[in-house]
Formats: sequence, C-alpha cells, structure tokens
Amino acid sequence: MMVEFNNEQELWSKFKSGDKPAFTQIYRSFVAPLLQYGIRYCEDREKLKDIIHDLFIDLWNSRTTVAETDNIRLYLFKSLKYKLIRANYNYKNTAGKLHQYLQTLQDAGTELTAEDKLIDAEMSGSRADLLQKAISKLSRRQQEIIMLRFYMGFSNADIADLMQMKYQSVSNLLYSSLSRIKDTLQSTGFAARLLETFHLFI
Repeated sequence: MMVEFNNEQELWSKFKSGDKPAFTQIYRSFVAPLLQYGIRYCEDREKLKDIIHDLFIDLWNSRTTVAETDNIRLYLFKSLKYKLIRANYNYKNTAGKLHQYLQTLQDAGTELTAEDKLIDAEMSGSRADLLQKAISKLSRRQQEIIMLRFYMGFSNADIADLMQMKYQSVSNLLYSSLSRIKDTLQSTGFAARLLETFHLFI
C-alpha cells in the first residue's frame, strides 16, 4: 500500500529518517525514468539495471548524510549521471531511441502526462522518421537538451543543474536546437505542428 506524502521534501525527509515505505515509494516512482535516462549512456539494459540498483543501495546506506532536496528526480538523475560517467559511459546519440520512450513508459504502467500525450500525437509513422532524422543532425548536447526538456519534462533550471550549464546558456542551446530542427523540417507541415507543441513548454 502506497503511503501518501504532501510533497517530495516530506517524502525525502521520511526516507532520510529510515522510513522504508518512503524509500520504496521513491524507488517505484523513479526507477522507470532513471532507466529511460540511463539508456542514453549505457545500452546494456542489464548492466544499467545493476548500476541503478547500486545507486539505490548506496542511497539507503547513506540516507542519514545525503543532502535535503525537494526535487528527488533531479537528485537521482544527477547521481546516476555521476555513476555512469565514473564507469566510463558517455552520453550517446539519441536519434532512433527517443520514439521508444513513450512506449516503454506505457509498458511500465506509467500514466502519460499532458506533454507526453501531445508529443505522442506528433510521433507516428513517417513523422517519427522525420523527427529522428532532424534530431540526428543535432550535436550531442543539443540532443541531450531536447531529450531532457521534452521527453523527461525537466525545467530549464533543472537542466542547467544537471548539465552544469548557466541558465541562459540552456535557453540559448534549447532555442538553437529547436531552430535547427525547424530548419531541417521546414519543407513539411509537420515542422510547424512540432514546434508549436514544443514551444508550449519553453
């Protein structure tokens, strides 16, 4: 039975105090997003699962000393990224993988957000192919910022923290990434609809 908490700060504080149901809720709430993020670094799913499992073991063992947070997902993403980089995994080209994101969430029983549903409506058949080709022309950092903003739902401020960039640099990179996608897709009606959808969340 899932215990109700008023906010993430309360949930995190309960976990830090040794509350096992709170820790279980954190695991169940964030393991799927962590897998989706981590697969961009480590394509070996079993190895990735091991790394995430170790992350949660370390988290529980160090619960009394971990910092306070009101953004658990960002904290866990940063921790996973650190582990992956230490294990010599680097962020890979995401083209051809982003379209798998929503399907994996649905398979895991995760309810889609409004943003997910809007993007899902734009990602079928030839549209998905067009989007993948456009994304493949972006730099690695541009691809990463598109994934974090529109497929993971992070705010620009969160992305700045996760990617260790200044806030304005994130805004500039996001704008240049969207402009590059628009330029690539400008000959199709899909381009306008895609950018309209994306700009709703900038």
